[in-house]
Amino acid sequence: MQTYVKRIMGRVDSLEDYLISLAKDLISIPTVNPPGLNYEECVRFLAGKLKEIGLNVEYVRVPNEKLPELAPQGSGLPRVNLIASHTFDESGPTLHFNGHYDVVPATGSWSTDPFEPVVKDGKLYGRGSSDMKGGIASMMVAIKALIDLDLNLNGELSISAVCDEETGGFAGSGFIVNEKLVEADYCVVGEPSGVRNILNAHKGALWVEITTFGKSAHASTPWLGVNAFEKMVKIVNEIDRELGPRVESKISKFPTVLLGGNRASIMVGGVVNCGRAANMVPDRCTLTVDRRFIPEEKVEDVKDEFSSLLQKLQREDPELRYQLKFGEINACSTPKDSHLCRTLNESVKKVTASKPSITMCPGTLDMRYFAGAGIQTVAYGPGLMELSHIENEYVLIDDLIAAAKIYALTALKLLSQKNA
Repeated sequence: MQTYVKRIMGRVDSLEDYLISLAKDLISIPTVNPPGLNYEECVRFLAGKLKEIGLNVEYVRVPNEKLPELAPQGSGLPRVNLIASHTFDESGPTLHFNGHYDVVPATGSWSTDPFEPVVKDGKLYGRGSSDMKGGIASMMVAIKALIDLDLNLNGELSISAVCDEETGGFAGSGFIVNEKLVEADYCVVGEPSGVRNILNAHKGALWVEITTFGKSAHASTPWLGVNAFEKMVKIVNEIDRELGPRVESKISKFPTVLLGGNRASIMVGGVVNCGRAANMVPDRCTLTVDRRFIPEEKVEDVKDEFSSLLQKLQREDPELRYQLKFGEINACSTPKDSHLCRTLNESVKKVTASKPSITMCPGTLDMRYFAGAGIQTVAYGPGLMELSHIENEYVLIDDLIAAAKIYALTALKLLSQKNA
């Protein structure tokens, strides 16, 4: 085993230029979502590289009739995913790597063109370098190193490159998992965690749209109408007085790298729409609430918080008429003593000479799809969460190389029963 470890580490080192070139080529394809630009070009590029490495490649296109449901932000643009695999032996486990190739828009003041990646002072700059095209490149190099060395491994290694993670992943990881196109024992999602940190859990999100209904009237005679905005103010005040403190008192057993990141949270007023004219009593008001919940909470209980609060206010004010709409992303977790977590932990220690932290992501990740299908899943990647979505996004070259080694060693240990 030690001989294999040394060979893998050496092979990844020899692929440094290849890795940087691969990451730069990926970043230079502006796969901006929304709306979902240049997806076809990116998948064709990845497919060509993966075939060169020696994997069998499958295109997974989301049917046009499903686009309004799964990708409403996409203006009808195509949604295409890619799954590639290499079988070492028909028996044994399957390890799956997952990464999203879509990126958020490059807003802000960049010192370089966000889609013309540059290397400076040991950093690779460009939109998606940290989140998470750098992670995809590291995964591909890890797979290439293992195949190039022709090790006597067991089982199967596969990778998916998916779209739309930045808008919920419904047409990406959600689609390929729901269609049962990925069936694996273990999955590593290459989200930016930092090379000395493993994400074994993430929060869930409930997006609540509250609409209050009133009755229009002239502003000079407001008593003839019912002010939908005033009704909404009552709801917001009750959320602030009663629900907010109760939510923020909930603390997860899963630690986070961000201070306070293991608390449940609530944010009111992301989007507010009300009224049509300054001299009219508004007959309709809409407001959104973002509620982040910890893995220990159930989404149905979180929904009931809002239903119960509104019902209480309606009993107190019969004029209050409202509508609730929910959008949800489930929380998930994988025990830190799971085989995958322990194996990845050992690989990180081997490469970085330090014990990694194991924490919860305060946001949401595609790992919920794989974990929900019964696959042991963690997120681990070379970027940093705090560099995601910002101007002048970058990833450290050393971290790209370290992550490739860690991915490869993790695969070696999980697929090496023959060598044990």
